[in-house]
Amino acid sequence: MVRAGGPERVAMTISGHRTRAIFDRYNIVNEADLREAMQRTESYLKDGAQRPNHSPVIQMKASQN
Repeated sequence: MVRAGGPERVAMTISGHRTRAIFDRYNIVNEADLREAMQRTESYLKDGAQRPNHSPVIQMKASQN
């Protein structure tokens, strides 16, 4: 259900998994999942237009105590 695009919480409810631990235990990652994740990562890195041009990290000044 998750791989088809459904939310994990809905899949857990339908399948009867009451805890995240049990859901994760049966959510087996296979080679196709890994391949798709790497392809998405590669696509994201190639398309710089989608990434912000600035870092969300803000430099803070040290306290003068």
